[in-house]
Amino acid sequence: MTTLPVPVRFALPGPAWRSVEPASLGVTNAAFLAVRGGLPGGYEPTITISGDWRTDGATLEQIADESLVKLRAQASEVELVKRGEVGSERAPAIMQSIGAMATYEGRTFDLRQVQALTEIIAVEDPSRRAVTIYSLTCTYAQLDDVGPEFERFMGSVQVVPGDGVAAAGP
Repeated sequence: MTTLPVPVRFALPGPAWRSVEPASLGVTNAAFLAVRGGLPGGYEPTITISGDWRTDGATLEQIADESLVKLRAQASEVELVKRGEVGSERAPAIMQSIGAMATYEGRTFDLRQVQALTEIIAVEDPSRRAVTIYSLTCTYAQLDDVGPEFERFMGSVQVVPGDGVAAAGP
């Protein structure tokens, strides 16, 4: 299991969401994974949280581009639908929406992934940044239902101060 560079607190957006061990679904790069049941279409939406310390000079936008490259290795017709800066100077963040086609258990799905990328600079060493990526993956048809749930989830995320990292939320 992967760990996050900074501890976070959050609440799942409702009772239809349940936490599962990422490895149980073959996910190796996430520290947290939740699955939402109860929607038609044969695809269960997921929320994942991943992240790591960065010491390179990559901008948050370049890191967002890296996530597109990773998704292209797993899906086809990957397209950046929308991207925008949503954070502040003290706590930069980017939201992006991605469209992709993916085959799962013999079925092809028109997927949407919404990502929030956040960055926190280490107080003791400004060359180190904690980058955390929060992702919602669902089908295009499910986005109207689970998009607002992801917004509620993101509204609940709080960085837990400590470990020499500036306390700033997404």
